[in-house]
Amino acid sequence: MSNSKYALAMYDVRGKQEYIFKTNKLKEIVGGSCIIRDCFKEYLFPSAEEYMRRKAKKEGIPLSDDAVCGIYNYNDPKKEPEYISEINKGKEFSQKAFERMMQDEKCAARYAGEVVYEGGGNFFVLYKDKETCIEINKIFTRKLLKELYTLKVLCTYIELENGLVNFIEDRKKLYEKHRISEAEESVICPVNTLPFVQVDEVTSLPLTKYNENTRKKVSTEAEAKLAKHLDVYNEKYGEKDLDKLVTRKGEESLLAVVYIDGNNMGAKVQNVLGTETSYDQCVKKLRETSEFIQKNYVEDRIKDIDQMLEEKAKKGKKKAGKRLVVFAGDEINLICNARDAYDIAKTYLKGLHQVSWKDSTEPCSACAGIAIFHSHAPYAQAYKIAEECCESGKTRMKKLEKAREKEGKSKEVCYIDVHYCQKGIGMSLEDIREKEVGGLISKPWLLDMADEKNTTSKMPEDITIMEIEKVVEALQMIESRTNVKDLAVAAKLSEGAFNLEMRRIYAHQSDEDIKRRMKEIFVQEDREEFGQKYKKYRKMIYDIVIVYDLWFRKEEGEEKYGNNSK
Repeated sequence: MSNSKYALAMYDVRGKQEYIFKTNKLKEIVGGSCIIRDCFKEYLFPSAEEYMRRKAKKEGIPLSDDAVCGIYNYNDPKKEPEYISEINKGKEFSQKAFERMMQDEKCAARYAGEVVYEGGGNFFVLYKDKETCIEINKIFTRKLLKELYTLKVLCTYIELENGLVNFIEDRKKLYEKHRISEAEESVICPVNTLPFVQVDEVTSLPLTKYNENTRKKVSTEAEAKLAKHLDVYNEKYGEKDLDKLVTRKGEESLLAVVYIDGNNMGAKVQNVLGTETSYDQCVKKLRETSEFIQKNYVEDRIKDIDQMLEEKAKKGKKKAGKRLVVFAGDEINLICNARDAYDIAKTYLKGLHQVSWKDSTEPCSACAGIAIFHSHAPYAQAYKIAEECCESGKTRMKKLEKAREKEGKSKEVCYIDVHYCQKGIGMSLEDIREKEVGGLISKPWLLDMADEKNTTSKMPEDITIMEIEKVVEALQMIESRTNVKDLAVAAKLSEGAFNLEMRRIYAHQSDEDIKRRMKEIFVQEDREEFGQKYKKYRKMIYDIVIVYDLWFRKEEGEEKYGNNSK
């Protein structure tokens, strides 16, 4: 029996967003996303296999060319040692099986360790010893540098002095060491260029390859991304030609980036272990959680979106389609026709909110950010705005959850924020909004299933989707579309101008029933004059009118919100 200590290692891909969105070219963006997704499968596992074969050859241990070796991955049953199925049940972790695998003469020559789990943006591997971990990582980093050039992966490991005793304590030590490694890691990029070298005009990386498909010189990074995009071209990413997503090319070439991210996922994953400390139970729960997140936050929600888009396509009223860019863990990022963005975000969040978080009664939740942009605008900038919209929702969510916690009510809420990128696309979302409308913003909008029954509290500044759609109902009753558009202009000018415009529109409505319904929506008390107290409506109407033609204006023959409310 070997006296060597096991080593628990954590891999962290650094600068994911910067790596993926360094370029505005969608093929490279998708390729970069997939490179990160498959990084360990395509580079770490082959590195481990190469090391184990090299070691076996050096020690004179016969190993056939088709012999499975390297790191045992519980997601790949083909690489499972024969006897593990006798001990393991499905994808459960077994300390007994791992120790046997590391000590058995035949298996020890083939296996360097086992994947613990993948989740929260990190990848955990249990190695047979420190030396194996270091040597495999030397090969791994060399492969990354040679084939990808700029992708950074930080590996932190600890030796398990007492063996597989307490997973919680070991993980805590690993996280502490990782935080130190993050602070100490080098931020220097590989040597880029010399004065006589051609460089990429966007990334400034040296042009080292000639791409046959684009018929252009590209950098090593771009070539790797384009090659990966070619590999995944036939996967279910959706529409590949973005020009086919726009409503009418040359007339309305509007697309939208929808960025959705789960709420408090780090804390939820941390808390899933409860009081468990053993490797068997902790790893089992983490693997189950990883599968739960992938299924409920990605796979099932994509099905919901596809079903909704199919129903819209059957009606033939709007263009239906999407282009997935990132979909892993608790994050989805896609491009769609601007007219479909609101329905996609709402469908995702409503479907997710109906799912309970594992063994809890609390629903799952997420926030969505939407950036509407012209198809010729730089995608990476639109993505940045969508991400900031999502963060805007998360900031409000954190404020609200504290208030709800005091009341003993559900903290899990969903927000939608949207921005129409018309100018200043290179600025931050906060700066754009301050310059454009001086803070005249009703967003993010709260989408909480419980709020629709008026059973839970909200922040004073919160506007719910239910309130938004109630105002939309009133706007749809107004006889002239020009009147609706003029409301946004008046709202931006001043409160007085907005009040005057509201009174004018109300007075010019010929249908008394429409007047009655408008008064029901906008006047909260009978003693109020129409238009006396609705500062919040000024913000709401401004935000609604900006996207009114895309999301809320009903074509002739379509049912309006008001038809169900009378």
